[in-house]
Amino acid sequence: MLQPPSATTPEHVGDHYDRLAPLYLHLWGNCLHHGLWDRHSPASISEGTTRLLDLLAAPLSLNPGSRVIDIGCGYGSDAHRLAGEHGALVTGLTVSRSQAASAAENRPPSRGKVRVLHGDWLENDFAPQSFEAALAIESLDHMPDKPAFFGELARTLITGGRAALSCWTAAPAPTVPESLLLDYLCQAGALSSIETLQYYRRLATKAGLAVLATQDLTTRVAPTWGHIARRGLASTTNPRFLRHLFPIVLRRPALPGAIPAMMLAYRTGILQYQAIWLGKKPS
Repeated sequence: MLQPPSATTPEHVGDHYDRLAPLYLHLWGNCLHHGLWDRHSPASISEGTTRLLDLLAAPLSLNPGSRVIDIGCGYGSDAHRLAGEHGALVTGLTVSRSQAASAAENRPPSRGKVRVLHGDWLENDFAPQSFEAALAIESLDHMPDKPAFFGELARTLITGGRAALSCWTAAPAPTVPESLLLDYLCQAGALSSIETLQYYRRLATKAGLAVLATQDLTTRVAPTWGHIARRGLASTTNPRFLRHLFPIVLRRPALPGAIPAMMLAYRTGILQYQAIWLGKKPS
């Protein structure tokens, strides 16, 4: 288990995204997760993030009226795509007040329905068996109570319901320098901890969830950071971007090193990016 020196709370995570919103929106746009890339994929970040969502959501077999929870939904972009593509009824949950407020201003999807709530997944008040499907893209690593994360999935999914997760995982038995690198990434990204894939398998099984499949996407998502770095460098001549950037860097001087640190962690193999598909077993 690799954790930052100070405990990361949901309030801390929400504050992280609230304070860094101008930077994230400029570099990523409204969809704040990795993209999926192949050799001849276009460089568009929005197209890359859509490819990742489509890969994760395909096994969920969504239909019109399917009730879906998007855990850590950001600005609601993925929720809107799932609703529009499948006619699903999507509830998004985020600990960021600015994200929830921004999502409330989005136009309704062409099909289905989206509602985005400000709240903590670990303290949610959804009724048991509220959802047929769940999506959690890069939110698991923020959670301070990993067993409770899986427990809430099992509680709120119907029997036979499915979940699609993507998350960072750590290679087993890291060296001291590798542990320091992962600790730095946790601090820079407001991550509670980075665990191994084997640990997540055990937690899911203990919660009553079957691990249907996993897929290592590391090499396919790693190019995201090159695209983000190039966009950031190109923005250094933009006075508006610099006005937003300087106060952030003054408050968080370690932040600029996060992109090269992420690229190094992927290249050395100490950090992986995994997709995990789960199903709720009969009780």
